[in-house]
Amino acid sequence: MKVILTEDVRNIGKRLEVKDVSDGYARNFLFPNNLAKPATSNALKELDKEKTALEKGDRELKKRLEEIARTLKERHLEFEVKTGESGEVFGSVTKDMILKGLRDTGLLRTERVEIKLGRPLKELGEHKVKMHLKKGITAELKVIICPQNKNT
Repeated sequence: MKVILTEDVRNIGKRLEVKDVSDGYARNFLFPNNLAKPATSNALKELDKEKTALEKGDRELKKRLEEIARTLKERHLEFEVKTGESGEVFGSVTKDMILKGLRDTGLLRTERVEIKLGRPLKELGEHKVKMHLKKGITAELKVIICPQNKNT
């Protein structure tokens, strides 16, 4: 029996794929658990429309993420940290601080970003931070760490 998967099913397939499964498996497991629906001609037409809409959404998302990557490359974030008399740094800049800085400045809104930072930044100066956006798009952000103004 041909079915259209409505969810990912282990060892069968991914969502929106058309698969051939045994009648009993479809009737007794997939249909009752809303994991699939019969692959009728109308359902296949709807599937084509849904796939087209998803592809359009993916293209728009990819375009937006590429735009964000370009913007991140052109911009930088600046963090002030406390320093001692001889220039030693007290504190560090973490992934969470960078993410919060990106959201506060409006560079990111609700996009999910994976910041590649082995350990927190603890040295003054410029640092390049690699970031992975969805859809295989990467970006590099310049993070500048400078000493905190003594008057504040």
